[in-house]
Amino acid sequence: MGGKVFSDKRNGIMTITGFSNRRDLVTKLGEIKKKGDNSPVIVSLPDGQGDLEVYPASLRRGERGGYFLAGNFNNRNALFVLGASSLKAMARYPGRDIARFSDFVIRKCRITRSVAQQLREDFPFCAPVGRQNGNISIAFGDVLGLSCKAQMLAFSGKADLIFSRQCIRQLKELEFQPEDAMDAVTWAIFQEGYEDGFAAEACQLSTPEELEEMLDAGFTRFSIEPAERCPFWLRDAPKHRLLEEMFDLPWIELRDKFELMFHRYKGMRIDLPAPEKPGQEPDKEPLVIAPNEQEVLAAIRIFIATIHQIVAMENVLTARHCRDQVTLEVSFSRSKENLSAFEHFFVINELLRHDIQPDYIAPGEITREHRLVAFHNGGYGLSGPADKIRHIWKDAIAIKQHGVFPDISYITAMKCLVHINPDMFRTVWETSRNGLEEARKGKETDVKIQYIPSAAEFSDDELPELFQNDHTDAFLKLTKGVVMTARDEQGNRYLRQSIYDFLQKHESEYVRALLTVYHSWAGAWERKIRKLESDRVKKDSVS
Repeated sequence: MGGKVFSDKRNGIMTITGFSNRRDLVTKLGEIKKKGDNSPVIVSLPDGQGDLEVYPASLRRGERGGYFLAGNFNNRNALFVLGASSLKAMARYPGRDIARFSDFVIRKCRITRSVAQQLREDFPFCAPVGRQNGNISIAFGDVLGLSCKAQMLAFSGKADLIFSRQCIRQLKELEFQPEDAMDAVTWAIFQEGYEDGFAAEACQLSTPEELEEMLDAGFTRFSIEPAERCPFWLRDAPKHRLLEEMFDLPWIELRDKFELMFHRYKGMRIDLPAPEKPGQEPDKEPLVIAPNEQEVLAAIRIFIATIHQIVAMENVLTARHCRDQVTLEVSFSRSKENLSAFEHFFVINELLRHDIQPDYIAPGEITREHRLVAFHNGGYGLSGPADKIRHIWKDAIAIKQHGVFPDISYITAMKCLVHINPDMFRTVWETSRNGLEEARKGKETDVKIQYIPSAAEFSDDELPELFQNDHTDAFLKLTKGVVMTARDEQGNRYLRQSIYDFLQKHESEYVRALLTVYHSWAGAWERKIRKLESDRVKKDSVS
């Protein structure tokens, strides 16, 4: 008797029932998969063996046999393997057989680290790649590691996508393992059947040890930042102070000398002409780089330690024979300063002298000068906030661009929580208030306890009003470490687990809330993409 598919009148969820063998079940799931809607489907098992909730887009046949499905079991993510007990694939995926049929069993596997790693090996589209093909890429901060589904739904096909942008300092603050973030992305990719390729980014790396840690976890794009914020205030320091500090720089390690470096740039003049715009006269105003002595001394003092740091980290990638398989960015974003045209040229030129070709430079807010320096030095792109790289659409300077969207995962989770589970939100809010003073230590912030009212002052219906407070987003962002690392008497991170259980149970609400923001960003991004393509067509027609 063939299986049938019908709409469960009680909750509107598509249900499969009455199948007689594996082929019958797989065929029905395949029919639903072709429709392109990856809403959960109930598989009703016969003989009282229970129900499974599965995602049809995840249906895949393994190279060693068997069929694989992502789903939920008792409100927990689970991998279901459909095959004979003797199948070799079964040995690779340990779990519990929860249903038996004449020609196959259904094995339920917990999403452990080993299972996630096995998925990346058996289904390569689940593993991040190091290099992508497009001229534009975008990354998303995702401290909770659960936003990937919404990101791919909103941005698929609009640019090269980089999921799970994780700041190593934040991971340590929240007591997360980098592998946890990687496994979460693996699961989302498998669940949604996304096969367009993606990268995974580790940012704010400043030591070889941090680079190796994220490399071992499977990340493929690395943003290196100065170990300490660059001392840009030295731009205006007296000449004698700059000269005095030259003695403490790592000249021996860099196999260089101050006198040689100084004279490489003293008296320099470089004219960088702008490229022609399609259908227009050439821009007759080139960018002129002509640093004075003060600018040369300041650049040496400000950036030489960072160059030494990057050399050491490049050596890690070279020693591990993986430099060609990863993407490397040099970022100055944390400094909240913009590199001048000469400083940008100085950094890239010194790196090239050490045979280091970064894939991207993040010089601050990208300007015409940055684009011209990158254009004439070739081979690398520019990186910055996604909503700040709009300059690319205004001229004919063709370079790679990488944009970063801010992390909205935790704030969005709290906005879902306040509507769905007010009691739990109150616990999170008061835990955050109680830990605010500790969270403020060593950080530059205007958030003070007097700006943050107690949740006890609000009824459940009034709690969403807290998000109208100008300080709420900064407050929650500042104190999320307090919440995510809070422990009970047994040492369990009880609030973290509660938040993850909540998001697991209310995944659809969380994804919808994320999409509200992501779709607005994606719409603006898509308009820019269309503009770029239009400009390219015009340029090609003129040539």
